[in-house]
Amino acid sequence: MNRKIYSFVLAVLTFGGLLTISCSESEELMFDLEKPGVYFYKLAGNEYLDSLNYSFVVYPESVVNDTLEEELRVRVMGTAADFDREINLVVEDSSTAVKGTHFDLPNSIVMPADAYEVYIPLYLYRTEDLKESEKKIYFTLKSSEYFNVGYNDNLQHIVTVTDQLTRPSDWAGGLTDAFYGAYSKRKHEFMVQTLGTVSITMGTGSSISEMMSFQQKMLVALSEYEAENGPMLDENGNRVSFPS
Repeated sequence: MNRKIYSFVLAVLTFGGLLTISCSESEELMFDLEKPGVYFYKLAGNEYLDSLNYSFVVYPESVVNDTLEEELRVRVMGTAADFDREINLVVEDSSTAVKGTHFDLPNSIVMPADAYEVYIPLYLYRTEDLKESEKKIYFTLKSSEYFNVGYNDNLQHIVTVTDQLTRPSDWAGGLTDAFYGAYSKRKHEFMVQTLGTVSITMGTGSSISEMMSFQQKMLVALSEYEAENGPMLDENGNRVSFPS
């Protein structure tokens, strides 16, 4: 009889312990969900992109600033609210770009009422030092009055800004010369400004089919330039041309 009572008491204690643990976990989970979380969201194919390399070199010298409207995309884990909620977006001290000099953000960074995501504009400025260097901005989402942080892998976003133009290592004879002719800095500048990309050779990320397309586009662009301005001369006084 005593043995049965002992077994019964042990079973009750075990069940009670499990129930206590279960309740504690539920309470902890409910506590975690008291405030929604926020995280950076950027999807390309099946991969999350947490960085951007930006170069002013693809634009004419007259362009002295740019606004990235959709680079900093923040989403909510949880529910929307019927009022604006502050987002704690921090620029880390490890950043080499200077706020107010190389970039700026809106004065107020909030998740709008009834919204589940927001795009935070990033204002970039073209400064002289970007011609000789690149500057990095490390953005981190942190908890605020209204939000916890969301997915750990999606709390930081890095933007690198520069205004440099470096000669592609594979534009020194061979296949690239067959498409674009001999290298010159003026030709290179004209290409990236016309095409809107620095990926113009296989070594910089272009494919052969893209290079073929780029060649034809540059022939048209150069013809239009010369019709309006006369021959384009490079830094060595040579006329810029492309193989046809």
